[in-house]
Amino acid sequence: MTEINPDIVIVGSGVGGSAVAHQLAGSGARILILERGDFLPKEPQNSDADAVFIQSRYRTKDIWQDSEGCHFRPGQYYFVGGHTKFYGTAMFRFRERDFDENQLDDGISPGWPFSYDELEPYYTMAEELFGVRGQAGDDPTEPVRSGAYPHAAIPHEPIIANLANGLSRQGLHPFKMPSAIDFGTNGTCRRCGTCDAFACRFDAKGDA
Repeated sequence: MTEINPDIVIVGSGVGGSAVAHQLAGSGARILILERGDFLPKEPQNSDADAVFIQSRYRTKDIWQDSEGCHFRPGQYYFVGGHTKFYGTAMFRFRERDFDENQLDDGISPGWPFSYDELEPYYTMAEELFGVRGQAGDDPTEPVRSGAYPHAAIPHEPIIANLANGLSRQGLHPFKMPSAIDFGTNGTCRRCGTCDAFACRFDAKGDA
């Protein structure tokens, strides 16, 4: 058996683990990523709704138990890259108030040990790493940003553009979702419409 003596061990290769590994890659440290899953195969079923939703082809076969003792099959995916392989590419930032103490009906959710302002530079780095597209200022609820998105927002499809225009005329504020997609003239996105809950056969997602 080969003996491995890493300096750093990262558990999980999802959005968090992969970002940490990427940041440490040039440090000279020996890095080991532990991942329980295998590489996700590229196959026609990646974008087949029946395979994904009816057959649950990619969902774990693990059985969990809830607080009442009932067993269920969780919506978990164990692959290299974690849930980023199946997410819908949305890359929203938490709002400033999300870091504050929050009074709930059944108790208090404590505040985070750091503020949004402290985390903001790292949001910027993460958006650059995952190739996020968006338009700063479109969303009136977005938190303060130190700069623009790394890439221009993805244009609305015609039917969505008509809907957005109608909402704007009513005084509402529709905006283009911050999205981690390799879109554009030289991009790999085919606009096939199977992002959320599907794996991308074209490597167009900003995944891990």
